[in-house]
Amino acid sequence: MHIVLLSTYPPRRCGLATFAADLRAALAASAPRWRVDVCAIDRDGLAYGPEVTSVLDQDDPDGYRPAARAVAASGADLVVIQHEFGIFGGPDGGYLLDFTDELTALGVPYVVTLHTVLAAPAAGQAGVLASLCRRAAQVTVFTGTARAVATRSGAVDPDRVSVVPHGVPSELGRAVDPAAVRPAVAQALAEVAGYRVLSTFGLLRSGKGLETVIAAMPEVVSRHPDVRYLVAGATHPEVIRASGESYRTGLVRLAHDLGVAEQVRFLDTFLTEPELAALLAGTEVHLTPYRSPEQTCSGVLTFALAAGCAVVSTSYRYAVDLVTPPDGPARGALVPFDDPAAFATAVGDLLADPERLAAARASARRLGAGLSWPVVGARFAEVFAAAAVPVTGPARVRSAGQIRLTRLPARVGDLRAAGAMTAGGEPAWSYRRPPPDPAELPAA
Repeated sequence: MHIVLLSTYPPRRCGLATFAADLRAALAASAPRWRVDVCAIDRDGLAYGPEVTSVLDQDDPDGYRPAARAVAASGADLVVIQHEFGIFGGPDGGYLLDFTDELTALGVPYVVTLHTVLAAPAAGQAGVLASLCRRAAQVTVFTGTARAVATRSGAVDPDRVSVVPHGVPSELGRAVDPAAVRPAVAQALAEVAGYRVLSTFGLLRSGKGLETVIAAMPEVVSRHPDVRYLVAGATHPEVIRASGESYRTGLVRLAHDLGVAEQVRFLDTFLTEPELAALLAGTEVHLTPYRSPEQTCSGVLTFALAAGCAVVSTSYRYAVDLVTPPDGPARGALVPFDDPAAFATAVGDLLADPERLAAARASARRLGAGLSWPVVGARFAEVFAAAAVPVTGPARVRSAGQIRLTRLPARVGDLRAAGAMTAGGEPAWSYRRPPPDPAELPAA
């Protein structure tokens, strides 16, 4: 099978690009006979590796249909779209619909992975998302909450959305080769060694709410003088494009003005996965003070929990799902948005309670055991295999490498596809792909 991922991609620095690269590597392991290429969403003229077979300028409205035609001409059986608002050009990312319209006209199925699911989207956002999902062979989201929100909003039919969790690198939890850590990163980690480390990593932008934690630090330090807070990450490229380093500068100034400049350290670089593993291995409590309650995914939070860190976070949707599970001990604490006092209390209380902290970290490690990319990649492979072409017969899908597919001659019309089978031999999910409108079909 030949799959094309449509996404931002390294060396572009964003969470979506990292996810796409990890997904591609996981599919290579789960389904080694598949060909997985990338159509990279670009706006800076970056140089890509050989797996990137086409590049789409996100701001060029005339480039989306030709890009879709090029993907179809490459023989793609399936296109996997990583969707995030702000990545695609046009009002509410609407240029993407030209791409998917062209794929549909050419008979190439596509899957959409929703990285953001809004409970109350603006009218334009809702329209774009509904159009995007309506013709998708399958939609994937990362949590059951995201699935409920997506179906309740009407963005996608319940029988065409699957929950597949966010994967994490296998390096997390393993010993890190010192040679894989750059000198500047190693020095920053050495400076906080021996302290009780709080950390936040990821690209810096105002929506991360880091000022909330810094404002909480005087109270945290008064209770735990041996604390150090390490903020690791470069400023988001789009923030630099719009306002330079003003956000980072403001954070540094705030720490100085509050008298915690010694306790709050900044590491201005985009961390590699081994460096993330080294950072999280030395972290007791990871902090995600994000400001949007709508957030339904966070690779940062997933990585931190999988590495065995306790978490203090604002109560955005994804954090509610992962930090306070209904069927086990909490993996940390949730606090209100933009509330430094609540953050200070939660962090201070967690650090002061060794038993609670140990239980939170153990629960986090148990969660992480099921989120490694080899496990998650196999689940994505099953979804993609079913979405690309119908599976004939009642045979059970045992693993991605054993999937047997038969292409039907029809590329449009009423198609049914079965996914992974349950232990009892019943389909775990299925979908009905609606026929395209006549106006969407290519001219005779």
